[in-house]
Amino acid sequence: MKNRSGFVLPLVIFAITVMSVVVITALSTANDERRASRASREATLAMYAAEAGLRQTYGAWPTASVQNLNPGDSLDLGWKNLPNAAAYRSVIYRVDKGDLQQYNVVVQGRRTDPTAGVMTIVGAVGAVPTFKYAIRSEQATYLTNGGTLDAYDSDKGAYIATSIDSAANVRTSGDLNIDHTTLKGEAIVSGSPNVGTAGVVTGGITSGVPAATPQDIPACPGGGYTPAAKVPTGPGISYNALSGVLTVNGPANLNLADTVYYFRVIVLTNNGKITFAGASHANVILGDSLNAGGGSIVNNSHLPANLALSSCGTSATPAWWSLASGASAGYYTVYAPNHIVYEVGSGDFYGAIVAQIYYSSGGGKFHYDQALARLPSNKTVVETGGWAQLPGG
Repeated sequence: MKNRSGFVLPLVIFAITVMSVVVITALSTANDERRASRASREATLAMYAAEAGLRQTYGAWPTASVQNLNPGDSLDLGWKNLPNAAAYRSVIYRVDKGDLQQYNVVVQGRRTDPTAGVMTIVGAVGAVPTFKYAIRSEQATYLTNGGTLDAYDSDKGAYIATSIDSAANVRTSGDLNIDHTTLKGEAIVSGSPNVGTAGVVTGGITSGVPAATPQDIPACPGGGYTPAAKVPTGPGISYNALSGVLTVNGPANLNLADTVYYFRVIVLTNNGKITFAGASHANVILGDSLNAGGGSIVNNSHLPANLALSSCGTSATPAWWSLASGASAGYYTVYAPNHIVYEVGSGDFYGAIVAQIYYSSGGGKFHYDQALARLPSNKTVVETGGWAQLPGG
């Protein structure tokens, strides 16, 4: 017989080697699966952190800081910790070109585990146009003056009667009453539409819609009314800086050149005038009533966006705001959601109006400036569907 000593040992060594490779491979595979599972879990938790950060950013929107952003600017809110060893970082970018604001909110989420990486999502926030409609009322609108409402766009040029637009839409959370008036646009009504035999709505009437969310009423400025030094004196002009009452009795013409004024009451009588140069935007803030039916408010720029009449604060009873259009056409916006606005006169008005209740009389013509819908706004909303995950970490 031949000598076979030493044959078993190499065989055993080979078997042990194979088994070792199998075991090492199994352990490595198990470890990889464990790490992959953990990485997937951590990535999911990082995504949850980013989503939570986006919601918290929406809920605690830094209004003042965001309003100071210029187009192209960004606001980095830094990393903020969350429970369960998570954190998020929000950066708000202003992406519009200087008109109605548009923001992208980019949020990164992460966990402390080094295998988690960073997950990034983006949301969108847009401003709500203050003057989306020619007329918006919180309770009711009365168009019975025998006039016409149409639209134009001052960004494209001055109003031309031969090229008017049928976009003078009206929105009321209450009733609409229209007679002897032509509305070249759509009427959106939450209450009852009451159309007389001489009432025309070219864009049709949509009724029974839910009432719109009430417009915000800003707080009145602190520090008192506009100082007397900023209101020129003269015959027919009376102003008391303590009471905030300004009166202009015709034929006086008060020229105002500042950018912001705060009065309690304005009264124009006997064709008295308040004239704004119009070179820059002017905002006239009123805490109570506006009685300009006996005179006129003149904006020399002929751009409604350059002059704003707006209310502030609250009052026990809504004060009347009376406006007149006659020989001097009116170019301005009216924001008085807590007041009754009454427009008289047979002249032309260019702009837009927000009121609690709106009345028109006198047969005047109302020309809605569509450029006003693109003005910057103080109110923003999360845009529906404005959410996406960005590729990569």
